[in-house]
Amino acid sequence: MKQIKKCIFCHEMKETSEEHIFPDSLGGNLIIDNVCKGCNNRLGEKVDTHLVNHGLMQLARQTKGLKGKKGRLPNPIGVGRYRDDPETTLHYKISDDGKPNSLYVVPRVNKEEHKYEIVFDASKPDELVNTINKILTRNGQEKKTKDEILSSAKYIKDENPIMDVEMTFDMNSYKKAIIKIIYEMTIYWLGEKFLDDPMGLRIRNYILSNDSEVEGLIGKVGMVKSKDTGFAFLANSDSHTAILKKDGNKVLCYVNIFNIFWGGLAVTENVNLFESIEDRFLTNDIVKKEIRESTLIEEIIRISN
Repeated sequence: MKQIKKCIFCHEMKETSEEHIFPDSLGGNLIIDNVCKGCNNRLGEKVDTHLVNHGLMQLARQTKGLKGKKGRLPNPIGVGRYRDDPETTLHYKISDDGKPNSLYVVPRVNKEEHKYEIVFDASKPDELVNTINKILTRNGQEKKTKDEILSSAKYIKDENPIMDVEMTFDMNSYKKAIIKIIYEMTIYWLGEKFLDDPMGLRIRNYILSNDSEVEGLIGKVGMVKSKDTGFAFLANSDSHTAILKKDGNKVLCYVNIFNIFWGGLAVTENVNLFESIEDRFLTNDIVKKEIRESTLIEEIIRISN
């Protein structure tokens, strides 16, 4: 049955769809149903993608076996250079379950004056033969047989090949996706009344904007650097966590993704507008595929015992 609700982003009464607060591609199991299909799709393409496809998240997804919507694991270290010959490109292949499969030499043809240097992976002899015969035909020469070509080929065997991979990481674009998780977690705990809160409106408008920075938000988003970073001592590398905590007249919300990224914002400066607020804790275990929720003090006591 279709549900018509007020979308927490566009604030219009529309048919809603399932929204994973922690992205589905990152193993998120916490689902809400107050985001319309249009906002869900648009924010997935413009906001969530910068977190889900961040290089560090792709590495985490690969090691944890978290496949994308097309059923494939990301392979962020799939292409690199052969250390003994930097001109040779290697392709690092993984199995469907993310385990190392093979290193494959990417074909290369270099021409210097009238000489050709042709490099192929030994597992593809037919491709080598076809390439050489195309070059011979193009230069008005007779084709050679497979045996003739392979018998004159030079084979190199390396028992321990080393592939150098160069990776660059965007350290800004993913931050809005973290703030989006904070926004949705706050609504999960405080309810739709938060939609009219001045800070809630400011956070929402920033998420919907094309701006990379915004003034007026109180908090920080970044990488986890120590156990003291944003309650990181309550998190682990196989889960996502969220915390709601009162701080004077403010309410703070923290989220932690695989203990790699974290964010913490003051989500309201009017604690009295919300009834019966208590410090909350939630963890989304991507291995057990479970959501566990408690008070913050109960969780601190639990890990202390």
